[in-house]
Amino acid sequence: MTAMRAVCVSEPHSIGMVEIERRRPGPGEVEVAVAAAGICGSDVELLEGTRPPPYVRYPIVPGHEWAGTVVEVGEGVSGLAEGDRVVAEGIRPCGRCDRCKEGRSNLCTSGYAETGFTHQGAFADSLVVPAALVHRLRPDADLAAAALLEPAACVAQGLLEVDLRPGLEVAVVGAGTLGLLAVGLLRLTSPERLALLGTRADRLVLGRRLGATEVVDADAEGSLEGLRDGFDLVFEAASRPTGGAAALALARRGGTVVLEGISGAREPSLVGDQVPLKQLRVQGVFGASGAAWRWVVALFGTGALELSSLISHRFPLAEYDRTFTTLRDRSAEALKVQLVP
Repeated sequence: MTAMRAVCVSEPHSIGMVEIERRRPGPGEVEVAVAAAGICGSDVELLEGTRPPPYVRYPIVPGHEWAGTVVEVGEGVSGLAEGDRVVAEGIRPCGRCDRCKEGRSNLCTSGYAETGFTHQGAFADSLVVPAALVHRLRPDADLAAAALLEPAACVAQGLLEVDLRPGLEVAVVGAGTLGLLAVGLLRLTSPERLALLGTRADRLVLGRRLGATEVVDADAEGSLEGLRDGFDLVFEAASRPTGGAAALALARRGGTVVLEGISGAREPSLVGDQVPLKQLRVQGVFGASGAAWRWVVALFGTGALELSSLISHRFPLAEYDRTFTTLRDRSAEALKVQLVP
């Protein structure tokens, strides 16, 4: 048996560096050496035990945002070779259920399975994934930036569900990773107006660089008053109870709201009557389908999708504890924190 390092969450509040078996790829699989792995709020939930039980299996090696290099391909795999730079879809669909046949692999009904939550993730030296989920990148691809293709695909999934066209007035609620990725993707649709609402000055500045035509400090008194009822499309990525409510308020009558953030609120936080009174279309998002992945991978390959500017911190795998501490510390100005094996 060949051993490798991995960060394992054995149960809530219990995390440590361990040695696990380095599994060789079976038929239809590939082994990928991890170059960079991002950490997000769902990884913190996994550690703290607040992730809904159906969406995690302990013990687990986290890491669902990652990129790396192929080191071995299994029997029957074509189109991939040792040395290829790649990313891979996280959700592992059955390919047979009605949702999969519709192309909505993120909604597979055969049972939830996702790298980093039910299967070994990328907080390790390498991982094995189904070759059918792998997307090959350019030979010169920036793998640290490519690790953000997973959250970008989740944002893209929300945008694929709505009527996008040039000339829309659009608002993004939340200036974290998802919100900034939404700005970067929406910029490419040639909106008439692209407003970003957030609470961190540094992130609002970055939002401007990524394409927002205006930025608003959501904590400033009266900041939303002049914006209410003004937007054709509102993309919510705040992951706080007030985010969804703000998104509904900002949408015009007949507008569309995409709810991407998960706040974990135990009490209702939306005024449901706004939906019929304003005849809103409200779209939820769960994960990313293959179509969303193909879209962002293609954009990244052409250089149209800027991702590297979202990386704020990088730590060696052995310093995994610092990644969680940094992500929780608002004074650290952390945006996207990565582990580097």
